[in-house]
Amino acid sequence: MSLPRVLAVDCGAGHLVCGLLSSDKAGRLQLEKLALDAFNPDASLEEEWTSMIVQALADTARREKFSGVAAVGLPGHHILGKFIKIPAVEESKRAKIVQFEAQQNIPYSLDEVIWDYEVVSEQGLDMELMLAAAKTEVVEGACAALTSSKLSVVSVTPSSVAVTRCFRHNYPEVTGTSIIADIGARSTNLIFVDAERFFVRTIPLAGNTLTQAIAEETRNDFTHAESLKVQILSGESDLPEASPIRLAVRHAVSSFISKLHLELTRSIVNYRRQSGAEQPTAIYLTGGGSVLAELPGQLQEKLKMPVELLNPFRAVGIGAGASQAEAFAPVLASLIGLALPPARGKKAINLLPPAIASKLAFRKRQPLLIAAAALVAASLLPLVIQSSRTLAAARSQVEQVNKGIRPLQVMQSKIKENLDVLEQAKAEIVAVQSLAESKNNWINFFSDLQDRLVKVEDVWLESLQVLRSGPADAAAGLFGAAPVPTEPQLDANGNPMKPVLRLQVSGRLLDRNNPVSRVSPDSYERVKTLLASFVDSQFISAVEKESFDANTPGILRFDFILVIDPARPL
Repeated sequence: MSLPRVLAVDCGAGHLVCGLLSSDKAGRLQLEKLALDAFNPDASLEEEWTSMIVQALADTARREKFSGVAAVGLPGHHILGKFIKIPAVEESKRAKIVQFEAQQNIPYSLDEVIWDYEVVSEQGLDMELMLAAAKTEVVEGACAALTSSKLSVVSVTPSSVAVTRCFRHNYPEVTGTSIIADIGARSTNLIFVDAERFFVRTIPLAGNTLTQAIAEETRNDFTHAESLKVQILSGESDLPEASPIRLAVRHAVSSFISKLHLELTRSIVNYRRQSGAEQPTAIYLTGGGSVLAELPGQLQEKLKMPVELLNPFRAVGIGAGASQAEAFAPVLASLIGLALPPARGKKAINLLPPAIASKLAFRKRQPLLIAAAALVAASLLPLVIQSSRTLAAARSQVEQVNKGIRPLQVMQSKIKENLDVLEQAKAEIVAVQSLAESKNNWINFFSDLQDRLVKVEDVWLESLQVLRSGPADAAAGLFGAAPVPTEPQLDANGNPMKPVLRLQVSGRLLDRNNPVSRVSPDSYERVKTLLASFVDSQFISAVEKESFDANTPGILRFDFILVIDPARPL
């Protein structure tokens, strides 16, 4: 089966491996290009792991100029894996059950992690699943580093699942149960594999355990102890055989192998008890910790079963751009597995962040959407052509109608201009009529005023001042009242109201009976009667601000304001 070209990115606890894989002409998987970066795997720097792996990803992608799609693998110490059993139900009903199990088995809020599952085996009425979860910031950090380097991340897979795929691809003839011990820097994945299912147990026994034991015995820091371990175990150290440091390394290796043997024995017993499986027939070692020269022999002797190193290139070719691949084979099993597809027809664990998964799903649908849009466009083409012809005919008819309308539009414009002139003339006539009426009203008003003064006798007016409301009064208002608005006021019907006219009047009354003393109450009554009579006038709507001054002997001074009725304007 031909596989697409993919960049596999294996993020380890102390290293980053990137490999470009594709299929050759015969359909055989081939590693075309390989890049490996190592960094300090000190467990005390765990909080810095994400930033270190992100920096390594960015540097490697830029240096090697990788492009295309990428499949990412996460190490065991960043993966929480659980194997659960649920009733065998339809896939449409399975999601709710798995969601409930995830809430029960993942010791974090599901909002804090990215999780997924895959079916491990189906046995009668039961179904066994593997739940896997990783902290959101860890997954998003790795994906963001690749996305910023213009790589499209298509999957995020636990390294244990990737190693299982690599084993099945390279050892298809193996039957029965086998154990893969993937020994990393921070953790070891013990993977039980048979023809139908697999099981993973992650233990905190790995390369860092060995380094920490050396550091404690030699009283060096972790970084120095790691360097000594690598030099001695690789045969590059010049230290004499009897040196304390070599002795400390041998003690640490012996202790590590003994602990690993105990963990393997315990895991085999528990696995057989829980699954009812047969005794494993072989153990395959992989990972950086598998390079210990005495490890296969001692485990084989202790466990009484064949132990060998897993060869990730047994059924995988190596291209010219990855000539150093065989030297790094112990740490490449996960890398190879990342490029391999899951079993046909089976859902695989993918811890891809939801935002990236949505974009990827849309990108996959794009060709179909484009094809559908093209079909819709093609089906509408006859209608578009017919509509174009109809539109052209309609435009021609509109143009002909417009030619006939243009003379009428010119005539309409002239009529409108004449109407504007007519309205202006009407306004001028109304103004002239209003002026004429105003002049007549003044004559009639003064005549009426004179008649009322004569009736009272011995009274005369000294001053009469016109007070009109308008813009000049808008700031302070008339007579101390509220400011008069400059905008025209409207009546209940919405018509502009005529401005209110006020007359400020001052007058005197002679008290003949008291020419040298204060005026009598009768004089006050006479003036009040006069003011009250003004309200009966057809020109006056109200009398305001009446005031009296009797300080002059025999004379009563009075002031008031007449409010002119707007219906009879002056």
